[in-house]
Amino acid sequence: MSFINKNPYFPELISRELKNAGMEEVTEDAEKVYYCDISYGKRHHPDYKKCQIVNQLSSVDLLGNKKFQYHHHLKYYKQRPQYLPYTVSFTRDNIDEVQNIFVQNSGERRLKYVIKPENGLARGGVSVIRNHLELIRHLGENEKHKDWILQEYIENPLLLKGKKFHFRVYVIFIQTPEWQAVYIGKKGFMYTANKQFRSDTIDKDVVLSGESSRENVYYTPEDFVREYGKQVWDKKIYPQFVKICKETIRSTLDEMKCPTEKQKCFKILGYDILVDKDMKCYLAEINARNVSYKYPNEKFKKIFYKYILKLVLAKNALTNKQLKERNIPYERILYQYDGNVIEGFNGNIKDYERINVSFVNRNWGYIFPFILILLFLCVIIILR
Repeated sequence: MSFINKNPYFPELISRELKNAGMEEVTEDAEKVYYCDISYGKRHHPDYKKCQIVNQLSSVDLLGNKKFQYHHHLKYYKQRPQYLPYTVSFTRDNIDEVQNIFVQNSGERRLKYVIKPENGLARGGVSVIRNHLELIRHLGENEKHKDWILQEYIENPLLLKGKKFHFRVYVIFIQTPEWQAVYIGKKGFMYTANKQFRSDTIDKDVVLSGESSRENVYYTPEDFVREYGKQVWDKKIYPQFVKICKETIRSTLDEMKCPTEKQKCFKILGYDILVDKDMKCYLAEINARNVSYKYPNEKFKKIFYKYILKLVLAKNALTNKQLKERNIPYERILYQYDGNVIEGFNGNIKDYERINVSFVNRNWGYIFPFILILLFLCVIIILR
């Protein structure tokens, strides 16, 4: 078997793992290729239709495009879930139509909104604004973008080291002609803002968090647990991650397609999730086209893609029992086979696997009353 490796972040790790598995690295002109790691822009290129496994989907717009993702999610669930901030989409041509969402009465609390390009990358064109004039000014400074969204700003963020931050949660989606599986990573990042948080400013270095430098990067769950405790992580934060990731992908499951019908494909998704002081989580966006890893430490870089390859190269969708046995730090939250969907709820995963139950456990409902009767008879005999 052979592989093509065009990964910009983990090329050495991928080559090493695949060569250790007995594969040969080849170029695009090879006739048959088992595994291809390529960029999103190359997903429909003829050279990669021959790949049996590829790390791209035909399209990720229903997840990665902020406008499409928001409206599709509302259409599927018939209402806006609490974790999805109120969002309005508009273009330069109808900018005046969004004027009424800003509070004009000076006696009312002035709301803030995050403004983002509809299909932007990283933090390009992202800012926080308070009124229509600031909106017009921002669009004038970012003329290359035509389509925009306004998103409700989370006013009372939870802080890390005094700074606003967001979580980066990794989700792996795998699809074959027979089944689909979704795994959530148990390890990820927290990205902070550059400066200490203040509520009286819209300075981007204060109100926007991101992967700006090594000093902005912390690790989950370790660094969060150190700051807020394991109980908060296990009982409040992580279950919300499961719910957000499961529901957003569940709404798009039927539209997820490989570049060709006969391929096995997978996609790494980077969920950016905000959290407020009440420990309520909110989906900021889903990074679906290209997910960057600028400043992870060497330990993370050495093992991150190793586990993904174990998930992807497995012949079947690994269950949570198998993941635990193989020490793979992921949890399966969705699995679909032949139209039947198995879901995980709030971190408690129900796999519907066959469980070997002992004779005593299986018949306890009959054994327990019998024991009580025997004890009662023994008491009567002793009393006599």
